[in-house]
Amino acid sequence: MRENQCDGRIGLAFEGLSRGGAVKHVFTTRDREGGGNLGLSGGRDQDAARLERAFWSEQIGLASADWVVGGQIHGATIAVVDDAQRGRGALDPESVLAETDGLITQTRGLPLYVASADCAAVVIHAPGSQQALAVIHAGWRGLAAGILTQAVTQLAELSGTAPSEFLAGVGPCIGLTHFEVGDEVADQAPRSRRVRFGDRWHVDLAGWAHDQLQEAGMVLGNIEASGLDTAELPRLFFSHRRDGDSTGRMGLIAALA
Repeated sequence: MRENQCDGRIGLAFEGLSRGGAVKHVFTTRDREGGGNLGLSGGRDQDAARLERAFWSEQIGLASADWVVGGQIHGATIAVVDDAQRGRGALDPESVLAETDGLITQTRGLPLYVASADCAAVVIHAPGSQQALAVIHAGWRGLAAGILTQAVTQLAELSGTAPSEFLAGVGPCIGLTHFEVGDEVADQAPRSRRVRFGDRWHVDLAGWAHDQLQEAGMVLGNIEASGLDTAELPRLFFSHRRDGDSTGRMGLIAALA
């Protein structure tokens, strides 16, 4: 991913999606004092989170009041949204799209947001005259349920473009070394993306997401993975596994330009 300096902060962007200019996007990071939370729920400081949302939106020329936010439950529900949903979850956590882990739009300038604190945040762009954009919250449960396969299929149907033309980015997430899991998770993961260290299983979440996108018809060279481990880099990222339930949330914000 590309590091962009944002008023003394670091914003991350995918090289392929940045080059095309069709997608405005940023994956956010923590600030120098360890703040930077974007999450409004879970007892977090909502005023501070709204300021963070405004800060990052400004960096990419979007309005934080326009965000569309899903109520993530580690499921596989994807909502297709447009101007009718503009602002849902942007300023008030009670107005999120309930039980929604993926968002798709064909509306230009409509900001889509997915929260992350170890799970993979994935952005997929379907180019063409009827282009479409998806942001997906891809934890192990969502991947096991085929959320990325579903997203690619829906994007292809909406845009009329073949998945081989899509571009995608898999954001920072917990890495293989730190993602220690039980048998119930390892049994769901692809054989090629799980490994046993001693008596415990570990799963490569980003690799699993990458494979699912490729199996859905995307071309290997059009899928970019950050390679950054959220649990390993407390200076940059929040991590649920490392810090517990009360930790903050980074986010992937994206819109069709």
